[in-house]
Amino acid sequence: MMGWTTAPNDIDARRLAEGLTMSKLAACVHVEGPIMAHYHWEGSNEVSPEFKLTIKYPEEKGQAVLDWLRQHHPYQVFQWVAIPVPVISPEYLDWAREVTQMK
Repeated sequence: MMGWTTAPNDIDARRLAEGLTMSKLAACVHVEGPIMAHYHWEGSNEVSPEFKLTIKYPEEKGQAVLDWLRQHHPYQVFQWVAIPVPVISPEYLDWAREVTQMK
């Protein structure tokens, strides 16, 4: 699976990425940015820099990833969009499952 969220700054983005990997919920998190977000919030048009996180995790970790984000994300309402990956190398999937197993 792959999921995306954003964070308001590099420090929060790295904190989320490290937390997800150290908790063995995500096999890998890419942090990109800054990017510019254009959105509506509380009746206003907003533009602000954000950092994009691409989170890669085994399908069976999906609910746990979302639950973890609900507890640790700095935004009151955060983006969470996740999709299944239709084609993935067996070796990568094996690695992702191995590094996200609790021992």
